[in-house]
Amino acid sequence: MPVDPTRESWKPGMGWDKALDDIDYIRGLARELGGPERIDRQHSQGRYTVRERIDQIVDPGSFMEAQPLMGAAEYDQDGNLRAFTPGAYVMGLGEIDGRPVAIGGDDFTISGGSPHNVHKHPRAFTQPLALQYGIPYIQLVEGVGHSSKSDETSGHMGLPGGEQWVPLVEMLRTVPVAAAILGAVAGAPAAYALLSHFTVMVKGKSQIFPSGPPVVRRAIGETLDKEALGGSHVHVHQSGQVDNEAESEEDAFNQIRQFLSYLPNTTSEVAPRIETGDPPDRRPEELLTIIPPNRKRGYDPRKLIRHVVDNGEFFEMRRHWGSALITGFARLDGYSAGIIGSDPMRIAGAMDGDAADKYTHFVDLCDTFNLPVVIFLDMPGFMLGSAAERAATMRRGVRAIIASAEAKVPKIEFCVRKSYGVAADAPHSLGHPDGVNLRFGWPAGEWGGIPIEGGVAAAYKREIEAAPDPDAHREAIEERLLRLRSPFKAAHHGDVTDLIDPRDTRQLACRFVKLAQPALAKLAQRPKRAVRP
Repeated sequence: MPVDPTRESWKPGMGWDKALDDIDYIRGLARELGGPERIDRQHSQGRYTVRERIDQIVDPGSFMEAQPLMGAAEYDQDGNLRAFTPGAYVMGLGEIDGRPVAIGGDDFTISGGSPHNVHKHPRAFTQPLALQYGIPYIQLVEGVGHSSKSDETSGHMGLPGGEQWVPLVEMLRTVPVAAAILGAVAGAPAAYALLSHFTVMVKGKSQIFPSGPPVVRRAIGETLDKEALGGSHVHVHQSGQVDNEAESEEDAFNQIRQFLSYLPNTTSEVAPRIETGDPPDRRPEELLTIIPPNRKRGYDPRKLIRHVVDNGEFFEMRRHWGSALITGFARLDGYSAGIIGSDPMRIAGAMDGDAADKYTHFVDLCDTFNLPVVIFLDMPGFMLGSAAERAATMRRGVRAIIASAEAKVPKIEFCVRKSYGVAADAPHSLGHPDGVNLRFGWPAGEWGGIPIEGGVAAAYKREIEAAPDPDAHREAIEERLLRLRSPFKAAHHGDVTDLIDPRDTRQLACRFVKLAQPALAKLAQRPKRAVRP
């Protein structure tokens, strides 16, 4: 930053007033970031500066900056400051709704967040602060990683040590970590962002990749712009690498605030209860008719969830990926809970490979942060066909079963309609090895080892082929077996804890999460492992 060339800097022996004046002066230089021209360029591209971002996400006046004077400083022979470039990272302590958080972000106005002359790093303050004090950690990421200029400045290209990843992995098993991807992000900053429990990027404004278009073009000859290479349509909708998409930076900040609101400060605690004003014994009449009588018709599963949870508030994660499965957070009688549901409007609610991976990650997340799980199941089984086979669907589904079997948090399950095959065993087994398997059936329930239509075609193949009218014979067998799918008969055999009026779903779920709190407090004391992204 340009400095006053006539200004004399504080030196030993001068009065303390001059020292305090210099502190304020250098802090002012740091607040200028990369200068007016680069700030204007940042704004012209529809993006805030890092200081504006921090001011927007934390409570007003709560930000306490760490190392604000750190940067590349040049002094003349008389000890007067003649040039100053701030470190391209702003970090410190703030509050969100009165809750302390450690927060930091890249300053893209200085060498794209990767200056070659000085590099301030969150390892120096925010990461150890989050770990030592047990508070959430927020990353505001817009950096391009390692700069070749730094190699030229240092005079050699060194072997990476790998030590930078240890604190982030430790945080993943200790405190909530959330990241907003707010521009073009490459290299190490991209990996930092993904080492989070929740990630969000801005539609049309954010991109993430190991290396950007110039490196890709030189390495493999593929010519793409930043958006085509790693925009939100790629990583939120297709790869599932990033959890959520935001319409704006403000939306991204709001999503981070919502995500953190459902979690405890550490994995050794239980999320506190919040008074929501929604009576736990409320009986939503809409649930009585939400499942259509025609078993081949779909319905809006998110509407079902919102009728049950407090005030209809549901924070969804990964809506655009693995979309046959719904995952997110809500409150029931004020208590935080993980919500898992089936979406019959997406491949009929079948579990494909992406949905299985989504399920595995979310169950691990809930288990790590001691959140009870509420499941609304309508699953016809694994996705079938050659594409599903090439995607290793069943292997990924087995990983979901392993995640369920290893999870210790209690769950309550509402079998609202279909539950067939090995795929449905994943939610069935969640929390089961170490506790009571609370499973309630709705009157629309139909459950079995294999869907009737496919099961008949396989088990009665020869008989159907030998019949004078194979189609009529197959339909007759299906009709005969359909009469066996009565949820009453399943309840007679003890397959469910109870068969219930759908309108009682909310009060049962609320009672469950309340009763689960002492068990969750015990589980909170377990050693935790890092949640894998």
